[in-house]
Amino acid sequence: MSEPGLRTQLAAAQETIRDLQGELAETNRGLVALALELEARVDARTADLREAHEELERTNSELVQLTLELEDRVAQRTTDLQAKTEELRATSQQLWQAAKLATMGELAASVAHELNNPLATISLHVESLVEEAPPTGSAAGRLAVVAQEVDRMAGLVANLLQFSRPSRQQISSLDLNEELDRTLDIVLHFLRRGRVTVAREYALDLPLIHADRQHLRQIFLNLLMNAGDAMPGGGTITARTAVAALRGKPAVAVEIADTGSGIAPEHLARVQEPFFTTKPEGKGTGLGLAICRRIVGEHHGTLDLGSAVGRGTTVRIVLPVANGTNGRVVADEPGADAPAED
Repeated sequence: MSEPGLRTQLAAAQETIRDLQGELAETNRGLVALALELEARVDARTADLREAHEELERTNSELVQLTLELEDRVAQRTTDLQAKTEELRATSQQLWQAAKLATMGELAASVAHELNNPLATISLHVESLVEEAPPTGSAAGRLAVVAQEVDRMAGLVANLLQFSRPSRQQISSLDLNEELDRTLDIVLHFLRRGRVTVAREYALDLPLIHADRQHLRQIFLNLLMNAGDAMPGGGTITARTAVAALRGKPAVAVEIADTGSGIAPEHLARVQEPFFTTKPEGKGTGLGLAICRRIVGEHHGTLDLGSAVGRGTTVRIVLPVANGTNGRVVADEPGADAPAED
């Protein structure tokens, strides 16, 4: 083949190569654009998936929080329901105990009335025998002892009758020492049977207070019974009175202290709450410390409790004296009578 022919074929081949190179470059540009577009789509889809995942996590977290809140509410409602059920049970127990005490009060009143007649007869005969007996003989001394015991029994019967009467607020001027003695006369046999001795530390010339006698004796009775229950193996109750001050005004204080087991620290803050007790079910007088605090509050006084495990418990009540404010305030309560001197 001649040289011109070869040159012509070489030129044609080169032209063909250039065309193929151009098409390849165009194809490469298309592939690059397609790859970029695909990458953009993948990135966008990945972002969508990431956002959807985050939204799902947020929703799941909210669901978990709602579930926890629901569980807390259910637990709280369950606790409230259990507390209400326990309160209802305790209230029913208190009502049953109150009904039982009312029945016992009626029985005590009936027995006391029946005892009054023979006691009066014995008293009259003893008086006659005392008048007939020689004043210097031994019989006179023995008859005097009998007369004293009959008078003591008559006093106990009178106290039982007063406790069994329907509660009606009646304000009068009272001597705390005397009211405490009269309440002790009622429970002294119960305390002695439990090997409990009573020490009386009374202040002399104690000022009078204006108060409801029935309510005051209920407080003393409850505190003395509680003190006796705290010493099943025996011990000592100290009944103490003293002159005091309350909010800058004259007052009197009463303390009932025992040498019993004391109150556990975890119970000390709750013993004055309604329906709370550490005693066995059905035991007690039905007059809790919450009732005592309410009665003391109605008389504008204060009630404080101190206790140490293994050493005993002391309850201190402070009441304004007769020239204070409690007589007027208590007398203003519905159903109260005007203050009267005994």
